[in-house]
Amino acid sequence: MFESDLVIKSDKVWDGESQTFKEATLVINKGIIERIEDLYAPVKGKRVIDACGLIVSPGFIDIHAHVEEDPSDTLTIQKLLLLQGVTTAISGNCGSGLLLDDVEGSLRERFINLCFLTPHAALRRAVGIADVYERATPLKIKAMRELLRSELEKGAFGLSFGLEYTPNVSQDEIYGLAQVLKGFDRRFISIHIRHDGPKCIDALKEAIALAEDLRLRVEISHLGSMTAFGYAKEALNIIEDAVLRGVDVKFDSYPYSAFCTHIGSAVFDPGFEERWGKGLDFIEVASGKFKGMRLNEDLFNLLRKEAPETLVVAHVMNEEEMRLCLSHPMCAVASDGVIKGGWGHPRAAGAFPRGLLWLREAGYPWEEALKHVVTIPRENAFLEGRGELKEGSFADVVIFDPLRLSDRATFSNPTLPPDGIRYVIVNGEISVEDGKIIGPSVGFILRR
Repeated sequence: MFESDLVIKSDKVWDGESQTFKEATLVINKGIIERIEDLYAPVKGKRVIDACGLIVSPGFIDIHAHVEEDPSDTLTIQKLLLLQGVTTAISGNCGSGLLLDDVEGSLRERFINLCFLTPHAALRRAVGIADVYERATPLKIKAMRELLRSELEKGAFGLSFGLEYTPNVSQDEIYGLAQVLKGFDRRFISIHIRHDGPKCIDALKEAIALAEDLRLRVEISHLGSMTAFGYAKEALNIIEDAVLRGVDVKFDSYPYSAFCTHIGSAVFDPGFEERWGKGLDFIEVASGKFKGMRLNEDLFNLLRKEAPETLVVAHVMNEEEMRLCLSHPMCAVASDGVIKGGWGHPRAAGAFPRGLLWLREAGYPWEEALKHVVTIPRENAFLEGRGELKEGSFADVVIFDPLRLSDRATFSNPTLPPDGIRYVIVNGEISVEDGKIIGPSVGFILRR
């Protein structure tokens, strides 16, 4: 009898199409799910995993990752995502990151499959705009359009904006770039909207108008962190109304009531304390020599001036509203994880187990909760051949213990891996076993 590369047997293989568990044997060869047999089929394999009692799912898909800049931190984030069960991530979000050729050069090791959006900030840098507050001239918008077209021809999955980080960007610039996507199939725009807090509804409507006017798909980034100041329910109603009238708008969120970004960003321009109704003592330094300290006026001014790349965590959102966003039937769970020098926000290491547990606490059965980490992000990003346990699909698989699954990362120890992840298989290779990375980097850079 022919011996397959890998055989997985389980009584809880998740079928995303029917949202049910079934008994099955997955037969994997050359990175592909070659056959799906009966649980008791006499199949031989070089490695056989008996996963009965464990959940066998397609690898999780992170539609909002940040795997793109400093090489050492990039490697850390990839490994943290892998240990959570993520096998494919879409990076270059919030307008931040690198152009495709630069990404290829910096990512020597690929522990997961990586897709990239073209970041708005990278386009601006490429045409000589260094000031985030500067408005682009028509000539520079034209140059960015040409560069974006080249990126999409090379296989970028779409375009990302971080409008809160470039607060003066004009509608001419936004629409001028977005229109380029109309010439390409299966591309989307991710948008970190222009405002959080009291003006978030206007900012959300701006993003929805872009999708409606140009008939393009728009993914609203980390909706909870932008609206969980008393506006989440209204925001969800607005999205639902837009979808009912045919607008192609999607969204994601992460399961924490604190966000993380660089202290030098426009997010912390004057007025942020009034915007959130929270003072400096709610903001924690997350990287550098002052890590763990809460801000006061002197430390805030020092870091803004001398160390603007310092990561800080702002404990300012309402958890009830964060849970409301994440448990919405349309929401994709996402990490938005940023790490600097091994430090940052625990979402980089715990977003997916924690997100699944929040969904369970909201009343979702496992069969439905898994949609939010697999099916919804796969469909939102137009991914094909990933996120499904079907014959002919790539063998990206996570096997976890539903009774033990939990996140362990904390704000004081943000890189602790979760508990309960037994195996992660990437492109047919066992990459994680019993919570430890054991395999080589076998991920691909995926291009359209």
